[in-house]
Order: sequence, then structure tokens, then C-alpha cells
Amino acid sequence: MSPRSVRHANGSHRRTFAIAATVCAVAGRRSDAAGEALAQGESDSAAERLTTDETRPAGQAERAGRRRIPRWAWLGGLAAVAVALFLCYLRLADTFPAGPDGADQSLQAWDMLHGNWLLRGWTVGDVSYYTTEIPEYMLIEVFRGLGPTVMHIAGALTYTLLVLLAGLLAKGRATGRDGVVRALVAAGIMLAPQLGNGIHLLLSQPDHLGTQVPLLFIFIVIDRAPRRWYVPVAVLVMLAWVVVADQVAVFDAALPLAAVCGARAVWAFVRDRKPLAAQWYELSLAAAGLASLGAATVVVDVIQRLGGYSVLPLVTNHVPLHLLAKHVVLTMEGILNIYGADFIGISPGSLSGPASGGLSPGVAAAVAIVHLAGVALALWGVCRAFRRFFWASDLIAPVLAAGIVLNMAAYIFSGRPVNLFDTREILAVLPFGAVLAGRLVAGSLIRARLEPVLAVVLACYAFALGWGAAQPAARDKEEPVISWLEAHHLRTGLGTYTEANLITLDSGGRVAVRTASWHPSGAVPRAYESAASWYDPKVSYANFIISNSADLVGASEVSVVPYRDILAFAGPPARTYHYKTFTIMVWNKNLLSDLGSPPSIYPGNIP
Repeated sequence: MSPRSVRHANGSHRRTFAIAATVCAVAGRRSDAAGEALAQGESDSAAERLTTDETRPAGQAERAGRRRIPRWAWLGGLAAVAVALFLCYLRLADTFPAGPDGADQSLQAWDMLHGNWLLRGWTVGDVSYYTTEIPEYMLIEVFRGLGPTVMHIAGALTYTLLVLLAGLLAKGRATGRDGVVRALVAAGIMLAPQLGNGIHLLLSQPDHLGTQVPLLFIFIVIDRAPRRWYVPVAVLVMLAWVVVADQVAVFDAALPLAAVCGARAVWAFVRDRKPLAAQWYELSLAAAGLASLGAATVVVDVIQRLGGYSVLPLVTNHVPLHLLAKHVVLTMEGILNIYGADFIGISPGSLSGPASGGLSPGVAAAVAIVHLAGVALALWGVCRAFRRFFWASDLIAPVLAAGIVLNMAAYIFSGRPVNLFDTREILAVLPFGAVLAGRLVAGSLIRARLEPVLAVVLACYAFALGWGAAQPAARDKEEPVISWLEAHHLRTGLGTYTEANLITLDSGGRVAVRTASWHPSGAVPRAYESAASWYDPKVSYANFIISNSADLVGASEVSVVPYRDILAFAGPPARTYHYKTFTIMVWNKNLLSDLGSPPSIYPGNIP
């Protein structure tokens, strides 16, 4: 071989070795990067994405970058989706009649708008909603005034925000197809509330669901924010803000955050031999969760010392052992109901259970059964969250799973579960489970190439949403009497909790009915979701008592309030009217002067 050939061969070998070395280096970087991602708890799809991006030719990568949808387009599309969802949920909210609970908060918001910022003289239930839904109601009343639409708008707005926040939290830091599928899985599970009791729980009034909106926002802050000292401080302030309004946030967020962060810090100290100083962030978040309880208590105490609203004590009866199995069954059916998967006892116009809304029983049951997919994905997500309890890369997942378990345990072992409506105490199970399904399960579904199946299920959910939104609006039972009362110049009267605040709200405040506690010896003001100033005879003149027999299903009595109690309180009425299902008794005196004392928190002798 000539020297020139030898030099050529040596050059070829060197180039070959250089190429081989380059390939090995790239492969090593790929393996290290993918391995590091997996070691930190990232999904397999993230590692695959990283590998694919590194091996893609530069020109192709640039073209792919140019094909990315601009951020403004994503934001515009998200805004359009938000508006569409709000309009659908507003129609769904209209399918359920307004109730007295939402009327309470509407009147409180109206009073705050007119200067009573601390709700002086008000006695509220064991949940005040003072810093959560009531500000939302105030904002709506600025533009809409006082009326029953306030509840429906607030319910639709709250649920729209909840669906969007659940999708955002489920997405986490994932991008591309993985991020989109995560968000769609979480939002899709919550997309279509079930007609009947499902609408009542999720869209008709403030009943712990609105509490989940700020809680999801807090979790997003924890998930996205850097590990800095100010994050636990901000979490403490925000959690205390929510707990002031609703103590269910203690079981949904404060205690789970403290328990999970504390357990992870101890695990790192004992198992991994890491000093406690290195766990300052987790320990700070745990302290923030616990401190929020004390901070909220101080805030409520300060409000009361300044003459603000009074909160009724929280009743904490424990369940007798013989009722435990019933509570478990009722809890399971309630979870199916809020997930839209309650196929038990579907009827056309049910308000206390699942409703078909005009669909045949078979089709309605089939739609509910399809929603079992969401329940299964949520359960899968909860199980996976506990398997990854100590994974350093995801703090939010175990907190959400712990929140579900603590909330359900507190509910089952309490005296709360009586009927399906009491599921309102564990509404966090829906958004938390949906987030876990999107955050932890979506990657497995992508790798199994199940996107077409997910698309079919999502289409069924969208059908259920559209069908529900097409149903006719419902009127509450108290609305028909308002025009009659105004025509007879009856402006202020007494009644029961069921119709009092609702008539006041429906009339826009033109007719005011105040709640009384009825007894065989007479009547006293009822100190429950009411203001003391309502009962001052120097301020108001109440000359009628109203009762609605429609408030009792199957009632044979004309009046819900026993007539003997009315006679004991005010004597025979001067005039008695019967209008539809209403009985209106009128006196020629101010009935507020005859009310006894002290006020009672109970309804009294009401069947």
C-alpha cells in the first residue's frame, strides 16, 4: 500500500472514530437526560420527548418551532372556551329552582354593598362564605342588582373557574401534547354536571364548591412558584383567607398540606439522612397549613369584637356504629352523583336525585355509565398519588389525595350524611380527583395510544352538557306570590326559613319576609341567616304571615306553620287569603312588636 493510501486509510479511521465518539456522546447525553428526568419522577413521555428533541435534525426542529401556536392564540382560545362554558353552565343553573341557602348570601352581599362591611347584627350559619362567595355575589350585584339571577350567575361563574383551574393544575409544567391531554382529562371529567341533584350541588348555590376555587389557585401557586421564603408566607395568608369563610378547607387543604409536607420532611431526614435544615421549604409549608387555622380564628374573633357577624357553632356529632355502613353507601352514591355517574333511580324531573331531563331512562343511564370512566380515572389517580407519596418532583398530588381521604373520612364518621344533598360536604372529591386523573394518569393513556377512546368519552360528556343546557328553566316555588303581595300592598311579613329570604330576593327587596321561630307559646325572631335589625318594630312594619303548603311534599295542611301557634302569637287574623299554594294571614297591627325573646337558632314547631 502506498503512503498516500495509508494516510487516506488513517484519515478515514480517524473520521470514523470521531463520528462514533460523537454518536456515543449524544447517546450518553440522551440517556443521562432521560434517566435524570425519570429519577426525578417525571413521566416517561417527558423523557421520550427529550430524547426525540435531541435527535431531531436542526432544520426539522426549527420548522417544528415555527409551527408552534402563538401564546396569544392559546389565550384567545382559552377565553373563548371559558365564555362558552359559562353560558352552558348558566343554562344548567337555570334548570334548578333557586333555594333559600343561596338567597341568604345574596342578601348578605347586598347589605355589604350598602355599607355594612362587617355584616353587623347578622347571625350566619356554621359557614359564613364571608371571604369567598359573598365577594363574588357583591360583584355580580353591582351589575345585576338584587334578584334570583344572582345565584345562577354566581354558580355558573364559580364552576367555570373551577373547571379551568382544574385543567391548569392538572397540566402542571407539562407542555405539548402531554400538557393538553392532561388538562383535557381533568376538565373533561368535570365537564357535564348531572341534571337534578348534581346541578343543585354544583351550580345552584354556595355550598363548599366555591371554596375549591381559591384552594386550587393556592395549589397552583405551590406547584409553579420557586422554593423561596415568601411562598409559605403567601400560602399561610391565602389559606387563612379561605378558612375564615369555610372550615371545610381545613380538611381539604390545611391539614393535608401540613401532614404531607411534615411526613416528607421526616422521611428525608430518617431514610435519606438529609438534615432538617435542607427540608426548610416543606417544614415551612407544613407550618403554614397549621398556622392558617389559628390565623383564621383570630380574624373571625376580631370581626366579632368589632361588632361584625356571629357564626353559629359547628355541630360535630359522631356516627353510631350501626349507621356507618349506611354512611359509606350514601357517600359512594354521592360521589357518583357529583361525577355525573349516578345511574341509580334516574327519573325525569327529580330534584333530590339524578334526573334524565327528557332522555329515555335507558339513554340517561347509558350517559351516566359513560361517566364512570371519570370515576375510574380519578380513583386510579388517587392510588398513583399515594404510590408516589415521597417523590420529590410532585408535592401537589399527595396533598390532593390526602385531602380527598381526610374529607371523606371526616364526612363518613360524622352525623352529616342523611340524604344525597349532604354530599355538598365532600365536593372537593370532584376537582381533586379530576386533577389527579389528568396529572398522573394521562401519560399512561397517551403511551397506550388511547387518545381516540378519550375523544369518544369526551364527546359523550359534551353531549350530556349540551342536552342539559337545552332543558327549560325552572322557577322556584315562592316566585308566583310576589306580584300578588305587591298588588295587595303587603310589603313586610313573617314566615319560615324556606320562603322568607327567597321571597325577599325574588322581589328585589320590594317585599320582605322575615324568618321566625314558631312555638305553641308564640314566636320569636330566628337568629339564623338573618339580621337583628329586621325585627326592630321601630324600623319595619310587618302585618302578615305567609306559609306555602308546597314546601312540604304531600302535606295535607294548608299552612306549614301550625295555626294554633299563629293564634298563640298574634290572635285571629283580620283577613285570610288563599293564593295557589299560599296562605296569607293579615293583621291590623305590627307583628314585630309581639315577637318574644330571646331569639332562637331553631325553626321551632315546623313539621
